[in-house]
Amino acid sequence: PLVVIVGEVTRLSTSLAWFDKRPLFGQRIMVTRPEDQAGKLVERLEAAGADVLVQPAIEIRGPLDWGAVDEALARLSEFDWLVWSSVNGVRFLLGRLIELGMDARALGHLRIAAIGPGTAAELAHYHLRADLQPDTYQAESLAAALSREAPGKRFLLARASRGREVLAERLRAAGGIVEQVVVYRSTDVQVPDPDAVSLLESGQINYVTVTSSAIARSLVNLFGNRLGRCKLVSISPITSATLRDLGMTPHIEATTYTMEGVVQAILQVAGG
Repeated sequence: PLVVIVGEVTRLSTSLAWFDKRPLFGQRIMVTRPEDQAGKLVERLEAAGADVLVQPAIEIRGPLDWGAVDEALARLSEFDWLVWSSVNGVRFLLGRLIELGMDARALGHLRIAAIGPGTAAELAHYHLRADLQPDTYQAESLAAALSREAPGKRFLLARASRGREVLAERLRAAGGIVEQVVVYRSTDVQVPDPDAVSLLESGQINYVTVTSSAIARSLVNLFGNRLGRCKLVSISPITSATLRDLGMTPHIEATTYTMEGVVQAILQVAGG
């Protein structure tokens, strides 16, 4: 398609040139979240003018066997706290609860903890409100906030198939009785998109978002040293430490450990 503009209106080109004045115009950013969860981050970056390529590094699926989840849901009355450390945990556990014919009334006696605003917002979709959310959105802060409640209390942690044990370990050390249940699987993408490989090799990707340690590890397996030709944007100090352990340099680190925090971190560096 081609649009040709002629006449006096062309004199307005400078004052109306909003498209190429957006802060991330001309920047190509690779988003590495699972494809069905990348939408909001992609929309936010595109609204700021970026050219966004989605290359998932991990995939999120339900457990192969729901038996352990179903058994834990049948024993909800035994717990004092239900703790979520991710949006995915909320989706999969509450989705299964509904599939089993239950609803939010099954959680009525429980206190609920959420690691951050994204997780709390997902709970709100199910008409649930977190009783506790730490000021800093990471497992260490959640554990510290819950430790005051821990002695003698029973905690059910809804978690991924892989991840750090810091939350369970610290709650147990504080006197809590902790049970963990895997409510979703996180698996690595094995084959990258050829376009993503080509763009990285030719230095045509400016930034790559890295929003978890699992994504960091998968990205290194997928692209190796090609990642050295772009700037890596880390969501948190924990993810930055993982990147460094893998021999990669996090060029930008969000100060608020959320997707919006990632966007703001990029804007501060690239947006002028």
